[in-house]
Amino acid sequence: MSEPTEARLQLAGHWLQIGHPERTLDELQGLWGDAAIDYRAFLFRGAALHALDRNPEAIAVLRDGLAHYGPAGPLLHLLGSALRVDGQLQEAESAYLQGLSLDPNEPDLLLGYALVCLAAGQTEKASALVERAAAFAPESAAVSSARAQVAFAQGNHKEMRRHSQEALSADPEDPGAQALHGTASMLTGDSRSGYRSLASAAASNPADDDLRGAAREAKLMNHPLLRPLRPFQRFNPLVVWIGAVAIIYGLRFAGLRPLSIVFAIGWFGFCIYSWVAPPLVRRMINRKWGA
Repeated sequence: MSEPTEARLQLAGHWLQIGHPERTLDELQGLWGDAAIDYRAFLFRGAALHALDRNPEAIAVLRDGLAHYGPAGPLLHLLGSALRVDGQLQEAESAYLQGLSLDPNEPDLLLGYALVCLAAGQTEKASALVERAAAFAPESAAVSSARAQVAFAQGNHKEMRRHSQEALSADPEDPGAQALHGTASMLTGDSRSGYRSLASAAASNPADDDLRGAAREAKLMNHPLLRPLRPFQRFNPLVVWIGAVAIIYGLRFAGLRPLSIVFAIGWFGFCIYSWVAPPLVRRMINRKWGA
């Protein structure tokens, strides 16, 4: 292989590594002959297409690569991930199982298979796979991210936040870790940290409407006019309601009827505020975000 061709392949890998998959595809378009079917060309092209959410194209490229080179862990890992995102869970499972038959202890394959299990609602199996991957890569940020996703599926928001913080500490610029940390922070009542993380993740992925929507909602909950509603963020609204009713009747039974009436009026006003304020603030924020 000529030096210019080798340099082009290395540059394609460099652009992919630093988060510019479109530049990777530009470099690979210039390859021809044997270089166009080099193993790295299939791997980099498939990874770049997957990163750009062009998963049907990625699947086709990766299958071509497997047809040329036979089973290979990195190609099977990427293929499984692209198939999972495309909703082809059985095919994704087959890809990961084939990869694990070659290397049963490969952390990336174990974590990828765990995400397929999560998508299929198999939370316990996913958790076991993540912990198996952790045995071989205990310091991996990918393990922390996967643990956070398992905790989310289990409804354990405190654990989700702990693991997402570990992932974010390992790579503060990773949009995936930012999104997980932002979601976990919102779920545990820390809307300020949640907004910072979600806004950073959305800025890194401007085409992701879901992330933009989550960041917009987080900004809504941080608005000064909605700060009085923080109890509804931190605690179950039903618990807050029951607590308020208990206070009202507790004051009445304690012989403090006038005070219970004042509290009841205040609570009624607070409820009206909680119904009226969010839609008004949301309308203001949507105007600014162009939604």
